[in-house]
Amino acid sequence: MPSVSVQRLFTDNRERLDLCWLAGQQGSLRVVTVGALSDSTAGLIAHLNLTHPHRFQVLGAHEMAYLQSLDEGALATAWEGIFSSELVAIFLSEGCVLLPALAERAEQRSIPVMGASVDSTSVINQIRHYLSQELAEQESLHGVFMVILEVGVLITGDSGAGKSELALELITRGNGLVADDVVEFYRITPDTLQGRCPPLLRDFLEVRGLGLLNIRSIFGETAVRPRKNLKLIVHLERPSSGDLNTCERLPMGRQTQSILGVAIPRVVLPVAVGRNLAVLVEAATRNFILEQRGINSTQEFIDRQQQFMQESCAQGDSHEF
Repeated sequence: MPSVSVQRLFTDNRERLDLCWLAGQQGSLRVVTVGALSDSTAGLIAHLNLTHPHRFQVLGAHEMAYLQSLDEGALATAWEGIFSSELVAIFLSEGCVLLPALAERAEQRSIPVMGASVDSTSVINQIRHYLSQELAEQESLHGVFMVILEVGVLITGDSGAGKSELALELITRGNGLVADDVVEFYRITPDTLQGRCPPLLRDFLEVRGLGLLNIRSIFGETAVRPRKNLKLIVHLERPSSGDLNTCERLPMGRQTQSILGVAIPRVVLPVAVGRNLAVLVEAATRNFILEQRGINSTQEFIDRQQQFMQESCAQGDSHEF
């Protein structure tokens, strides 16, 4: 299950937010897991909230001024609201000075307190985006993930269908490789999947007869992409009889494949000797782009055919008179 420790969060965002440790560093091994993104009992990160607890509380100039304005009894109640059982860490934004009472409680309860020189909104936006990336639901699939015409395309098919050879030809045509063999998909928003390559396999493509190829070294930096949102699946399928005539010529309904609860458009390409799969995959991608713009080539042809038949019938009726 994906998880992020406070120490890792601090290290990864230190430069961007100009972070520093203020108190409670002994609690840096506290972790937040993937369930934090969907847990309705506690928020993830926001400004000070004493009624609905957050795992990460952000205190800026306004919040600190509010706390300092409270009398002793109200302040004690506020501290109890801040240091809830769900609390993982506290951010002091805008270069606010750490109050002694806050430092004391943070040390007692091993709650990390980090300081940031940027404003509180920047802290919230950055940490929320970071956690949504790192704690996203994950699923690994077999296939080759490519960036074709700037569209994330997953090429799937049985072993020996020619996925890697197809990927190599697509790369020579200027497209990019994200991952070969194993692709890790993360659900970064309710309807968005992002594909990445496992660190061990990064830059490599396995081709039968050639072995492992370092695509970055052979074709350059632009031939490899670190990640891309998945938009289309192209499945390579060998006809059971080996005859392309058995395949559907004009598929009408759009196929989809569900990954982590997200429906992804899917195109099935029959594999046969002599077919230029690279051209077909690029054509399928271009057709997908047109469909995203509201242009459906098959439906356009059907509409034209119906109009032609209606006009022919009308002309036939007029000749009878």
